[in-house]
Amino acid sequence: MNSRRTRIAVVVAVPVLLLLLPFVVYLIDRGISDGEVPRNVSIVGIDVGGLSRTDATAVITAYEDDLRSETAVFVVSDMEFDLDPTTVGLDADVDGAVDEAMGQRAGGIFSGFLPWIRGFSEQIDIDLPIVIDEDAVDETLSIWESEAITNPAYEGSIDMSGTTVEFEYPRVGDRIDMDAARTLVETSLVTPVRETVVLPLTDSVPELTAADIDEAVATLNRMVSRPILIHDQEQNKVLTVSPAEIADATVVNVVRESPARIDIALDAKKVAAILEPHRPDFELPPVNVGFDVDIETDEVTIIPSKNGTVIDADAMTAVLFDAAASGSGSATMVYSDGAEPEYTTADAEAFGPLGLVSEFTTSTPGVNRVHNIHLMADTIDGYIVWPGEEFSINEFIGPRTEAKGYLRDGAIIGGVVTCCDDPANVGGGVSQYGTTIYNAIFFGCYEDLEHTPHSLYISRYPEGREATLGYPQPDVRFRNDTDAPVIIRNSYDGNKTITVKFYGNNGGRKCEAERSDRFNYTDPKTVYEPNPAVEPGSERVISEGSQGWTVTVTRVMTMPDGTVIRQPFTHRYRGHVRLIEKNPCELDEGPCPIPVPDVTHLTVADATAILTSAGFQVSQVTEVTDDPDLIGRVLSQSSSGSQKPGTTITITVGVAGGG
Repeated sequence: MNSRRTRIAVVVAVPVLLLLLPFVVYLIDRGISDGEVPRNVSIVGIDVGGLSRTDATAVITAYEDDLRSETAVFVVSDMEFDLDPTTVGLDADVDGAVDEAMGQRAGGIFSGFLPWIRGFSEQIDIDLPIVIDEDAVDETLSIWESEAITNPAYEGSIDMSGTTVEFEYPRVGDRIDMDAARTLVETSLVTPVRETVVLPLTDSVPELTAADIDEAVATLNRMVSRPILIHDQEQNKVLTVSPAEIADATVVNVVRESPARIDIALDAKKVAAILEPHRPDFELPPVNVGFDVDIETDEVTIIPSKNGTVIDADAMTAVLFDAAASGSGSATMVYSDGAEPEYTTADAEAFGPLGLVSEFTTSTPGVNRVHNIHLMADTIDGYIVWPGEEFSINEFIGPRTEAKGYLRDGAIIGGVVTCCDDPANVGGGVSQYGTTIYNAIFFGCYEDLEHTPHSLYISRYPEGREATLGYPQPDVRFRNDTDAPVIIRNSYDGNKTITVKFYGNNGGRKCEAERSDRFNYTDPKTVYEPNPAVEPGSERVISEGSQGWTVTVTRVMTMPDGTVIRQPFTHRYRGHVRLIEKNPCELDEGPCPIPVPDVTHLTVADATAILTSAGFQVSQVTEVTDDPDLIGRVLSQSSSGSQKPGTTITITVGVAGGG
């Protein structure tokens, strides 16, 4: 009975197991292939089934690299152009495509069984999204068009030859069919195997018409048909502008960019040039109040201002154009507003008494530097800084150049006084003028906007109360924060001294200087320079340098009411660098020499092995010897001591003589 039950159970179990076998295989395969792309899945035809995410990404990235590296060839009007896909931003979404591939036939343990079954017969191909920069494509097509199209649309032309108008009418031409060409370019770039593509052309129709040209020609002919009479009724004066002058000043431009148009105007500069010779007859130029300064007696005398009128050249350009284009031939002279001087005699009288406010003198050793100092002083001499205005040496003088007459002299460059190959050496020495005028600002109690003491202490300048110059920085700037002008006067005593004087009225301020003791001393900075003559492992001290320190200079300003204002200026002098020479090999300029082994009396093989293992090249020559013990051995070597690795050492090998 039990045997019969067993047989029945076996009969039932076997079919069940056979039915469950695929599901068991599915579960095993699911566990094994977890983290892989499902089978029979491809991306743009590339089979990635069974690959890990990393491997699938690598395969598709390689495909993307092929697309990006393959040059595409296009023809525009029989001219061939190569296009590097990277220049138009070809980029594939590899990660997105791999993500989509990984997600195919996904599901739970039971819901994923049927997709797994279908995976044995059903192929799934994933698109690879590719992005191309359309703006870059359009820009490239425009460049090709400009190079290849020999007959683009012609918008016509209009030129003036004297008073004669010459013109051509617009013509239809060729252009690239941008929409179709863009599609062809993009299609070619996403195709792995690329063939030469001919880009289609289409008609390029000009925007301007013959009627537009005719209208412009008529206007130009009217403009040069008669002279223009410019009237000033109040002065009963007339200025005549000839047709030839109008023609010369006329600017006609066919604008070919969309929208195309024809621009006709008068050149404002040429109109100004026409008016320029007649300004003395029509204008009374404004003249600011001036000052005559006697630098010996320090007396300041007012030179009265003058009111005036100025022809408004810009306005006259429009007035002349209207008169010419309309054919009226008549215009009225236009003067600009603000024909009075900025500062009048009344203003000067209101400034109160003007006199010497401050002065400072420094000594001027040298030759080229003195020339530079005098040139700068002469350029600035007599300059007036009006109330509220700022004065900047660099803005007023500009770059110091040889064309302006400046010479080369010493300058502090990188913390070292250097002369004279650096461009900074042109104008060297003018910092002396910067220091001199800065002290005039300091003791004149004017607002200090910018000054920078030298990085190194120079004993002929007041410690902490001096200023260096360079272009565009450092600069010396101050604001005239008084109600009176500052008149800058410069003088020099031959090659001995330079003096800057400020004349004006600072309202009774008085300024003195206080200087602190030196503090925050610092050791000199060490700078290494290469010198092949210095043995490796040793060094040569060229300069011990000097300490740097910090100092504070305080401007003590006493106001007319007795109020005291203290303005501290703290500066750190760096000190001279400690300069040391070392072998270049110790400054990362090549390998250091190494000892050459002594291989005399050794066999050729041993000598060669020792020298090559030490890092040297070996060559050999022979020499006849009568000593049988030296045959085949090194008699001498070309070098001993130390040499750089890779140096060729020549060994002389003994050989027997002929008999």
